[in-house]
Amino acid sequence: MMIDARPHWQAMRRNWRMQCLASLILPIAVVWFFHDRDGGAYQSVGVPLFIAGLLTLLLTVWRFRHYKQALQQVDALQDDSQAESAWNRLHHNQLLGLTNAKLPGWVGMLHYVCTMEMVPLVLLVLASQGAMLLYRPAPQRFA
Repeated sequence: MMIDARPHWQAMRRNWRMQCLASLILPIAVVWFFHDRDGGAYQSVGVPLFIAGLLTLLLTVWRFRHYKQALQQVDALQDDSQAESAWNRLHHNQLLGLTNAKLPGWVGMLHYVCTMEMVPLVLLVLASQGAMLLYRPAPQRFA
C-alpha cells in the first residue's frame, strides 16, 4: 500500500505561500510604522548590516543541501514503513530552510530601522524571496 503524497505536497505548498507572504508583509509594516522618522539614528552601521544581510544567504545555501537530501529520500520511498519519518524530515527541513531564507529580509528591516534607507531593505527582501524559491515545492508533484 502506497502512502498518498498529495496532502503532504499541498501542506508544503501552503506553508511556502504563507511564509513568503509573511516575509513581504512584515517589511511593509515596519516601513509603515517607522516612515515618519527623521533620518536614521545609527547611520554608521548601514554598510556592515547590509553585508551581514548578504552573508546570511550563505546559511540558506548550506541549509538547502539538507532539504535536497530529504526531498530525494521522499522521492525514493518504496513502502510505508519509512514514509512518515521521511515526510516529517522533509517538512522540518523546508521550515528550517524558509526560516534561514528570511534572514536577509530581517536584517534588512533592522537596517531600515537604523538608517531609514529604503533601497537596502528592498534589495535584502528581494534576496530573501529569491532564496525562498529554493524551498518551493514543484507544481507537477500535485498532478
